[in-house]
Amino acid sequence: MRRELTALEPNVLFLDNQTMDAQVAATLLPAKAGAMSISVVGVVAMALASIGLYGVIAYAVARRTREIGIRMALGAKPGAVIGMVMRQGLSIAGVGIAVGALLALGAAKAIAGALYGVSFVDPVAWTASIATLFLVAAVANLVPARRASAVDPSIALRSE
Repeated sequence: MRRELTALEPNVLFLDNQTMDAQVAATLLPAKAGAMSISVVGVVAMALASIGLYGVIAYAVARRTREIGIRMALGAKPGAVIGMVMRQGLSIAGVGIAVGALLALGAAKAIAGALYGVSFVDPVAWTASIATLFLVAAVANLVPARRASAVDPSIALRSE
């Protein structure tokens, strides 16, 4: 191919012989690296948000150990206490996630011009992030609530 092209145009200079796929990959490498970096930052942000959410909710439920002990001493069933804690915790988390999603939607709309070929309202990403935060909130409520409902009421009443 080089010989034929040189015969047609003697002033052609060949610097690098590579396939079109390799040329396109080399051209797109900076964009792919940037997208990968942003993806890693997004995953780290989601992990930090999940850890923070778990810590705050678990702490709030753990502080209610005395209240849960009183409820258990008055005859509440462990399942009812866990259900109460789950309802209260998930309702607060739901409001927070809804407000956060609205703020994130506004921010995503603001940077929509920087996106190419991707909508700022990607249903898979939004569903996955909201589901992850709800799952973390559910676990953050369930683990301490089960622990507190398993404590002997007399021990819970003596705590603090």
